[in-house]
Amino acid sequence: MSRPRLHQFLTGATVGDAITGQAFLMRGWLRDLGFESQIFALHVHETVADEVRPLSAYRKASQEEWAIYRHSIGSAVPDFLLEQRLTLFLIYHNITPPDYFARVDPMRAGLARQGLDQLAALRERTGFAVADSAYNAQDLKAAGYKDPSVLPITLSQAIYDQPLDETAASSMRQSGPNLLFVGRLAPNKKQEDLVRLLAYVRRIHPLARLYLVGSRWEVGYDRAVEQMAAAAGIFNGVILTGRVSDQELVAYYRSADLYVSMSEHEGFGVPLIESMYCGLPVLAYGVTAVPDTLGRSGVMFTEKRYAELAELVDILLMDEDLRQRIIARQNKRVQAFLEPHTRDLFEGYLSRAGLLEKAAQR
Repeated sequence: MSRPRLHQFLTGATVGDAITGQAFLMRGWLRDLGFESQIFALHVHETVADEVRPLSAYRKASQEEWAIYRHSIGSAVPDFLLEQRLTLFLIYHNITPPDYFARVDPMRAGLARQGLDQLAALRERTGFAVADSAYNAQDLKAAGYKDPSVLPITLSQAIYDQPLDETAASSMRQSGPNLLFVGRLAPNKKQEDLVRLLAYVRRIHPLARLYLVGSRWEVGYDRAVEQMAAAAGIFNGVILTGRVSDQELVAYYRSADLYVSMSEHEGFGVPLIESMYCGLPVLAYGVTAVPDTLGRSGVMFTEKRYAELAELVDILLMDEDLRQRIIARQNKRVQAFLEPHTRDLFEGYLSRAGLLEKAAQR
């Protein structure tokens, strides 16, 4: 008997992308369970061309009934899947509100609006819906989905257990303390607010530096951040690294003194769990999905009072007993995002959708 098919569909796939990484991990789980499983994407970067097939290559088999679709932005993929008349196991990864991009990137804002409209259109063909955070599940409920489940992002431990990149680490040890934020340069991530924070922190720690690790994703926003740093007289203390390798990323996490986030919209916040796993204390603006991800760990704030936050940063840098207590709580929290837990959840959802029975009958 041939194996049942359960393929995944994405809008875009590229190396270093969190959604792509989750798709690779889930493909392994599905194959272990006995499914024939491939990944199809509308936009396939050359870095993953050997692992991801173009959407145009997909052909529905006669007995194929279900597909997994990861929704995160407007594209042609939802319409394509609706035409195939497949029942969808929908995984919702959040859509950043279009208002953040209305002035700087109207095209991106339009894709966000399209994605929200498509989320509602997909409802009738969805047999089972999950979101990667309780916050994102609220979007599903608003779009008419009943009782969506939560399947958190899984941390791939092997990436963070590799040997330290001493070249990247040594550059951070030359001075400090070092504050770190990881995420693409984008208006919703609010890197400019981190620059403001650094200006206040430098009144206490004159050699403090801020590392902004992530691609220069939004046209012009990176330059605006650099110009703000220059105007504040701290240009030499703000380092925009651009995209980095996994090994370099781990070096930043393990060599920084504090992870800081001013982001105003996070659907999940993967760098938060990366920081927790790497033993880096987290200080974050506690809005959107951040409380879901941190739980009762890390340190959250709800108002951007920079002078007071700079004093809090100083405490978190200098009080070693407090740091160790924070790290201990983060170590407990991060267990919820490791593979044993999330894989069990996923298999339970497949069972509830009746899909594990199909694999067992192969």
